[in-house]
Amino acid sequence: MIKRSVCILFLPILLSYSQELIDGIAAIVGDHVILKSDVEQFARMNASQMRINPQRDNEKYILILKKSLDALIDENILLEEAKIETIEVKDRDVEKMLENQIQEIIAETGSRDRAEEILGNPISKIKRDYRSLMKNRLIVETLRTEKFKNVSVSRREVSEFYNTFKDSLPEIPPSLDFSHILISSLPGEKEENEAKAKADSILKLLKKGQDFGRLARLYSNDPGSAAEGGNLGYINRGGFIKIFEEVAFNLNKGEISDVVKTDFGYHIIQQIDRKGEKINVRHILITPKISEQNILDSEKLSNEIRQNIINGSISFDSAAIKYSDDKDSKANKGRIERMPKNQIQNPVFLSILNKLDIGQISPVFKTDIGFHILKLNNIHNDTWTTIEQWALEYKKSNLYQKWIKDLKSKFYINIKIGDPSGDSL
Repeated sequence: MIKRSVCILFLPILLSYSQELIDGIAAIVGDHVILKSDVEQFARMNASQMRINPQRDNEKYILILKKSLDALIDENILLEEAKIETIEVKDRDVEKMLENQIQEIIAETGSRDRAEEILGNPISKIKRDYRSLMKNRLIVETLRTEKFKNVSVSRREVSEFYNTFKDSLPEIPPSLDFSHILISSLPGEKEENEAKAKADSILKLLKKGQDFGRLARLYSNDPGSAAEGGNLGYINRGGFIKIFEEVAFNLNKGEISDVVKTDFGYHIIQQIDRKGEKINVRHILITPKISEQNILDSEKLSNEIRQNIINGSISFDSAAIKYSDDKDSKANKGRIERMPKNQIQNPVFLSILNKLDIGQISPVFKTDIGFHILKLNNIHNDTWTTIEQWALEYKKSNLYQKWIKDLKSKFYINIKIGDPSGDSL
């Protein structure tokens, strides 16, 4: 019922309570340890979404800290249950979930640069820091989906829900059925070769004994680690993208890898230390540059595709399958069906769609991720189906609360911290 979006705002916290939450253990749930810093980080996320400034709204923020710890305890209980149920998730799904949330932040803030300014860190560092968190969230979501997938609501239950909450329900916007083609501005073969050659030359310097940290500070394109000599700190398995991780975990202490290609560019990796399934590595990243010609080529291709759709040389569906770089919608011929208007996060998309008639093709337009073409397929009045979905979510929420209460009696829980007044969280 409540639309959720993710906007992580890193603020300087001056509260004495939050200072207590810098290091150490906040709680233990089964085999999982919840760090005080985890609670602090999660509370900041929630505070930013609620537009609460921890410095000005002390009481509200302390309440958020308490609720954040409760939420993390619930999540870790579900992670324990997920181990019993052998719930697993795929790396590509974790990456997709993380990328979607990053794109939501970029859409909300208006640009990648603005998003990085608000987040207080480069997007590349945010992705590294939050990959393991996203993996846990996806495991929990998968478990909850499996648990309640067969729950349904009757027409009577929907009517009762509506009669109970009708005075507090928000306005229900129409849903849009539209199709999307994305042509990304990507480095060309020339730019890829130049980046690979630069990485190869740096590797030669390393093999001749030059200092890894110095070269990282001079040449690495990872703004989150370059100033630290490429050091990524200690990260658990699952904290890297798969290709990077396979190489990093197979290195010996002090060993330097060959050049490794990922979606981010060309890496040279050195393992500094290892403690079980946790490693400390540093890397040098050389990212292929996107030239002005690459952007012009993408724009030209986008306009050619649109013109071919307009004159009937190719259908929108076929063009989406053949050309689109939007992996999410490409599998469905570029089609995004019945998305409520208020869930379309990108204001440029919404502005374009509002100007289209049913069946009309948009002009080519540009965002930070490339060039787009939209087609409006239909507009739906989803009042009843939306209320029905809300009623179903309400029923699932009640069942979930009962389930989590039962699970709490099943696992070991030890809460280590309390609030300033002495009450336990």
